[in-house]
Amino acid sequence: MLQYGLYIAKCMEEMLEGAASVYLHADPTYGACDLHYGELDTTVKPDLIVHVGHSPYPAELAHEALEPRGRVVYVRALSKAELPLDALREAASILAGRYSVRRVGIATTAQHTHIARKAAEVLRGEGLEVAVPPGLRPYFGEAQVLGCDYRLARSVRAEGFIYVGGGVFHPLGLYLATLKPVVQVDPYRGASEDLTLQGEKLYRSRLYKVSQSIGARRWGVIVGLKTGQYRPWLVEKLARAIESAGGEYLLIASEVTTLSQLVAIDNSWFEAFTVTSCPRLPTDDFWSYEKPVLTPGEAIMALEGRLEPYRFPW
Repeated sequence: MLQYGLYIAKCMEEMLEGAASVYLHADPTYGACDLHYGELDTTVKPDLIVHVGHSPYPAELAHEALEPRGRVVYVRALSKAELPLDALREAASILAGRYSVRRVGIATTAQHTHIARKAAEVLRGEGLEVAVPPGLRPYFGEAQVLGCDYRLARSVRAEGFIYVGGGVFHPLGLYLATLKPVVQVDPYRGASEDLTLQGEKLYRSRLYKVSQSIGARRWGVIVGLKTGQYRPWLVEKLARAIESAGGEYLLIASEVTTLSQLVAIDNSWFEAFTVTSCPRLPTDDFWSYEKPVLTPGEAIMALEGRLEPYRFPW
């Protein structure tokens, strides 16, 4: 989207008729949980933040007092990529043939929500029952999931899922959240791909990490400093669970947690870590670390001494 920033900024300058300065924020933004409120409010001090592309982040998943939220306007940005019908029909064939799925759920991200209904019509034409998850406030449209929020997908009665969108980040999270077959339909490549086996491998690796953490007494609890990733309710819950299990913990505050940071922090005292900022860091960035690094849901499993039911991400 940054390549279009010039045109967006110039349009705003024209509409404002010189009444305000317009900045294009060029730093990476990983979602609506990551709008850089803190540093912007101590430097540029914007009266308004216009965020293009992501839906608003659910307040219930973050710190309840999101003060800057009233100064943020979220602008929907829909992809021009068309729904690849042949790939969609192939995905339907994979689910029905390989996994005997008759009732399919559809999941996608903010930029593709406008084609969810069309995908459902095509799938019904292939003889499948289709569940399109309803819109959930504050999301822009139907069937939308986030990397850390799959409540909509779990709310429908489906035997398997078709994910419409690019990359494997969201569909692999969808598998962990539902443990049901997931086939991706990529509008950019015009192709379908069965990600179920990859999801199963990831799931087994996560269970191994949980098993390594059962009985751990000394925990590092990573607390996110990004406004949308600061979750005091979750930190408190994990602290109570660790204490109830007879353990100890250290709260580690970090805005951006990297592998090199974790290596620098780690020493022989720590037996396991859990990340309360972005639950995808353990599954995507720290999966190979020598000590277990768990999502909050996995940490609760370990502290309760169980491997099932699997809990992802919270």
